Amino acid sequence: MDPLAISLERNPSYAIHLLTQDRALSAQLASVLRDRALPLGIAETPEQFRLGDGQPPPRLLLIDARGLSDPRRLADLVAAYRREGTPPIPFVCLAQGGEIAPRLAAMRAGASACLELPLTPEHIVERILTLIGEPGARADRVLVVDDQPVAALFAARVLEGVGILTERVIDPLGVLDALARFEPDLVLMDLHMPGASGIELTRIIRDQDRFADLPIVFLSAELDTEQQLAALRVGGDDFLAKPVPPDRLVACVTQRLARVRERARRQHGRALIDALTGLPSRERLLERLGRLIGQDGADPAQRALFAFALAGTSPDLPRLAVLLAERILRPDWVARLGEHSLGVLLRRPDAEACAAAGAALAEALHRAMPETEIGIGWCPLCASGGDAFTLASRAGKAALAALAAGAKDPIGYPQQTSTPAATDAVEPVRAALRAEQLQLLFEPMVTLMQASRARYEVSPRLVVSDGELLPPALFTPVARASGLQESIDHWVLTQGLEVLMSHHRAGTPVQLFIHQSLASLTRATWLEQVRDEINRRELFRLRPVLQFQIDEVAHAPDLLHERVTCLARLGIRVCLNGLDASDEAGEVLTRAPVTFVRLQRETVHSLPAEALAALIRGVKSSGFIVIATGIEAPETIARLCRAGADLLQGPFVQPPSPEMDYDFSGPDATGT
Repeated sequence: MDPLAISLERNPSYAIHLLTQDRALSAQLASVLRDRALPLGIAETPEQFRLGDGQPPPRLLLIDARGLSDPRRLADLVAAYRREGTPPIPFVCLAQGGEIAPRLAAMRAGASACLELPLTPEHIVERILTLIGEPGARADRVLVVDDQPVAALFAARVLEGVGILTERVIDPLGVLDALARFEPDLVLMDLHMPGASGIELTRIIRDQDRFADLPIVFLSAELDTEQQLAALRVGGDDFLAKPVPPDRLVACVTQRLARVRERARRQHGRALIDALTGLPSRERLLERLGRLIGQDGADPAQRALFAFALAGTSPDLPRLAVLLAERILRPDWVARLGEHSLGVLLRRPDAEACAAAGAALAEALHRAMPETEIGIGWCPLCASGGDAFTLASRAGKAALAALAAGAKDPIGYPQQTSTPAATDAVEPVRAALRAEQLQLLFEPMVTLMQASRARYEVSPRLVVSDGELLPPALFTPVARASGLQESIDHWVLTQGLEVLMSHHRAGTPVQLFIHQSLASLTRATWLEQVRDEINRRELFRLRPVLQFQIDEVAHAPDLLHERVTCLARLGIRVCLNGLDASDEAGEVLTRAPVTFVRLQRETVHSLPAEALAALIRGVKSSGFIVIATGIEAPETIARLCRAGADLLQGPFVQPPSPEMDYDFSGPDATGT
């Protein structure tokens, strides 16, 4: 036996604890780990797999489920290592490929990963090193897909010259096998290939959940802009035109890889797996929903979020997780949704098929858990309200309604197209407004020019009593009618300034666009209040941008001019929202010395390209910085960039989120 592969009974100190009956595998793993000086303790039976008295805990547990008579023993084996007051030990399961039972057992036991055998020892060790945070776990990997051997070799050699591992695929039909074997961090793909085009391959890759976030960069001699946009529309991340200079190729690839690492760094330490259910966490579900909402090329009605809610005292959430995990079909997805609920994201040909699939799940669950009360609600992505949090709250609200009514069938969220009018609908909103039950979401604004500055639009969501998150369009009319708009403005302003202050102290300055209303603007003491709130937080060099709606301030142009002039003396710039092509909107701009103008969403999508470009040129000629919102597809970005828009925002960039985690290290803009 290798000297670093030591029986647990003879060695009191080790880094990795392995349970396996496969002596060849244990010897190979020990050999690969030798260079890392990581002692490998081995147990061949479950009885030997334990932590002795006085032994320090290992850095990782590695269990080969092939030697277990019952995979459900995984949970007991891991539990034997738990010590009160100490953090849990990462646990990796090895399972035979294609077997579902060990994977389910590993998921329920809280495995950090479940690796399907056969795998090379090097691959297993790479995953281990990543989990325990060992430096230099693996080099970046790029899969080069090009039917021209010389072109593939050129790209591979350029990337290898900066330390990137590459593998070349000449036959496009071998891409999936190469992805599974090589596990790249990025794919560099030619657009035109015999047998399967790059666009077709990208669609196939994106249909598989494990490759949903894999960066794909197209490298092609294609000069047709529409073809380039088509490639990006199906899920490509960037497009480089051949012949590409080596330094440009390296810069593009390394920048994309850096973003992958940064995303992984931000997720490190966050709960990706829910400890109670073994399912993906709520954070992972919301991230996935955020990517899907507004995604081009797919009818949002084809996807729906189902919420499965239990009574607060029910202990059956882990069992419900197991039943759902066993019954969903690929590419459906189940995750933790709330404290007492799970979410299932379904994808079907149409909304009716989604509803039918949800009903079938409900029937199966009621048969399997006849004594458990389960409320099932759902909401299609087309009723998401534009962000993942609203979608999750609406599906959850429908599930709670089903639970309260004792309904066996799923209840769909009622799609409201206007502000609630009935008294019974308005009163919960009014009560939530009085209690200031609000939370802030942040939506990044970016450009495609070179520079780097973090900018976010701040928007509130109202948390009503049944848990639904309402966007401003639904609660602002109630706030105005109830005389509560000024208090909401003050809450949003002070909370936004608190965020600015925390970033200022952390040395990470950010520009925040904060909404205010005409009701506040008309109050005589408002300007002094804004100044005092800023000075109280010592934000002398980090001011917010205040935003107003054009259709509101159009009724008080002289007051707007006076207030904007005074704000400018305080170093505060102003943005006007909702610009359209009307003469009335243009007249407001001539009366107010503001800095930013945000186009109305409908204007961005409805105006012909030439008219949109003319509108933007006219606004910019007056010195305004133009913001375009509602970006939902790559072709919209191209259209707006050609028209001259300065800042872009929308679901395709990133939906509103409670976290300010957009990566601004890539191209960004004006330096304003």
